Amino acid sequence: MARIEESIEIKAPVEKVFAITTDATRWSTWHTAIPEAEQTSGGPVGVGTTFKGVTRLMGRSMPWTATATEYEPNRKFGKNIDSGSVFVEQHNTYTPTTEGTIFGMIYDMKFSGCIRLMSPMLVRAMRKEMKNSLVKLKQVLEG
Repeated sequence: MARIEESIEIKAPVEKVFAITTDATRWSTWHTAIPEAEQTSGGPVGVGTTFKGVTRLMGRSMPWTATATEYEPNRKFGKNIDSGSVFVEQHNTYTPTTEGTIFGMIYDMKFSGCIRLMSPMLVRAMRKEMKNSLVKLKQVLEG
């Protein structure tokens, strides 16, 4: 299993950061590796909500499905993401500060099949995309 963990301080209220990062229709506005995503289950987002989308990484598109596993408004949001040979447990954290919010993302990843041989390259690419996405999220929310 590989882990990527990053965070960024954003000068925006925790409610605003939580809203954009839990709304699948807005993920492509800030997540640099996700050109498309949508919620596939009805109702408001919560534990059990399902999603589908595409991740574009290293010149390849990888379709995925996900299920929300954690949902505490303005505190944490998590989902399990399955794209076949890559499985990611994603955990987002939201910590209010006097100036805004510290937003954290953790990916715990498991690789299977032939893709395991490429896992070190994938982890590096995913870490770079996570950092880029956090910077873009900060720009979107502060701009």
